[in-house]
Amino acid sequence: MKKFVVFSVVALAALASCTKVEVNNNLEQKAISFQTANYTTKVTGSEFPNTETFGTYAWTAGTTGEYFIENKEVAFDGTQWTTATPYYWPKNQTVDFFSYYPYNATGAVPVVSKDSIKYNAVNFTNTQLDIMYADKAVGYTDNANQVEDGVNAYEGVPTFFRHAGCKVKVNVILGENEKTEGDGTITKWDVTLKSVMLSGIYVQGDCKLTLSSTDNGIIPWTKPVVTVSDTSIVAAPVDVNVWAADTSLVNDVNNTLYTDVQERILVKNQGQTVIGTSIGNDQYDGVYMLPQVLVPGQQKITLTCKVTTYRKAPNATDFVQTLVQDNVVVSANLLIKDVNNAIYAWQMNQNIVYNITIGPAGKQITFDPAVDAWENKTVATNIELEI
Repeated sequence: MKKFVVFSVVALAALASCTKVEVNNNLEQKAISFQTANYTTKVTGSEFPNTETFGTYAWTAGTTGEYFIENKEVAFDGTQWTTATPYYWPKNQTVDFFSYYPYNATGAVPVVSKDSIKYNAVNFTNTQLDIMYADKAVGYTDNANQVEDGVNAYEGVPTFFRHAGCKVKVNVILGENEKTEGDGTITKWDVTLKSVMLSGIYVQGDCKLTLSSTDNGIIPWTKPVVTVSDTSIVAAPVDVNVWAADTSLVNDVNNTLYTDVQERILVKNQGQTVIGTSIGNDQYDGVYMLPQVLVPGQQKITLTCKVTTYRKAPNATDFVQTLVQDNVVVSANLLIKDVNNAIYAWQMNQNIVYNITIGPAGKQITFDPAVDAWENKTVATNIELEI
């Protein structure tokens, strides 16, 4: 069974100076608590961290849109998770809940209603955030009377977050960089990676999620769907979960988020992360990207390298430098058509890792000799010699 963190909204008694409040234990209301599932987040990779907060909405049954809880922040106070204002379970009414993360972050706050969530014009170049939304928890009446999801027993409002964006990481690996000939001559190549650029990337867009189910319990939101039907990419039409992209922001070559100009000396068979975010101890996470359909010839990775060639003759001790190519530019499409490992879209909630292998040892230079045919020429006039 997964671990859970319990989020509680603590009771606060607001008393007027001349008012006496008596509590009837038989009618005492319980404080609403939240419980997040063990779900990967950007901070710990396992549980929702107590240094983060999230926003919460709630509606009581029978209402047409007014909120029971309207965009309140839930935070850990050192002992428990709580809002600044207490909320209690209402009597004889069910309550529906929706939560999102991060709370009130600039450029990433959804527009929320009872049956839809909408992210408007989120720019992932400016908003490098793990934007998450929780499944809607529908028809709850008490912390201790929760719906089973078939796997876990919940003791509070179940809060199961899903990633609205996608995450992309690029590793560059130096492949075979040495050749030995039959006579013992060795040729090797050293490669310095000078820059990496992703181009043709959609960086801003909208995402609308809807609620179609009327059941109670943990109800996932319906993601937006786009159909990929290009037969040069897929054998049969495939539905993918992507955002509606703002196409005016394609090919922003000055976007430093997707450009890496750090020089790296590549080591054979050792990958180096070139598009990603350091998380310490030589570990790198991906960057958050707009979920999008990959278009043939559009989204590309371009590498600029310095390649130095050396040769060592048979029985020689040292290599001799024979060629320096300072700005070798190579590029590849980010759309992968391999039938066993195709990537035709960056979809919501996907963590995508590209491993780019550089092979500086090109084809061996060979020769194809031929001789031009003789052009026959006959002299028309005879040459007569007298002896």
